[in-house]
Amino acid sequence: MRKFDIIFLDLDHTLVDTRLQYKLGLEHTIAELYDNKVPKNWTLRFMANHQELWGQYDRREITMPVLRRERFLRAWRDFGVEKPEQEADEFQAVYDANFDTTLFPYPETKDLIADLARDHRLGIITNGSPDLQERKLAAVGLLSYFPKNMVTVSEHIGMAKPHPSVYTAACQSAAVEPRDAVMIGDNYRADVEGAESFGMSAIWYVPDMDMAREAEEREGKRPLTKRTEVLNALRRMENDRHFV
Repeated sequence: MRKFDIIFLDLDHTLVDTRLQYKLGLEHTIAELYDNKVPKNWTLRFMANHQELWGQYDRREITMPVLRRERFLRAWRDFGVEKPEQEADEFQAVYDANFDTTLFPYPETKDLIADLARDHRLGIITNGSPDLQERKLAAVGLLSYFPKNMVTVSEHIGMAKPHPSVYTAACQSAAVEPRDAVMIGDNYRADVEGAESFGMSAIWYVPDMDMAREAEEREGKRPLTKRTEVLNALRRMENDRHFV
């Protein structure tokens, strides 16, 4: 068996339950600022605008501060209400203040990371917002597994996954050849196809069961959803490397 030198992991929707964090964070913020008196489905419109704007952010057409402001303003515009930018900034400030108490790892995350760390170096490759990535790792008790130079945030590179420059930067920071690295993530295009196109191995892992069903419908194949499935897949890949 030839073990991989390093395992890179995505963060949002792979290790931490970002979907739940949005739900809890928005509930806290709406209760504090508006006493829960917002239009019905306002949160759905907030998240729909967030998703649309995230595509622009990944293409570097807008910045993260613009995304955070615009998802709020557009959600209100969807109900015919024009809000000032100052209110959008206040909403973000309250939302951010609750961040550390609304973010949780998936149930199997800590065991998975502990298992992987026994025989491998670990790194993060994420398209998430730069100001939150280290904070997320600390909030869920994972920071000690990932040295700062092993956390690659795509905004610092310029492009977003699946662009090869992101994987290039991660491998250079880890002083590893692509063939000796594996990527584990929930986004098939960014984490699997992007890594494999660069010459790395990849494991498609979606621990959120609702997201896994959505991904299977979208891609026409099933992602791995359990820690044991990931560990078994990694073992098979490393056994195959023995014969290369």
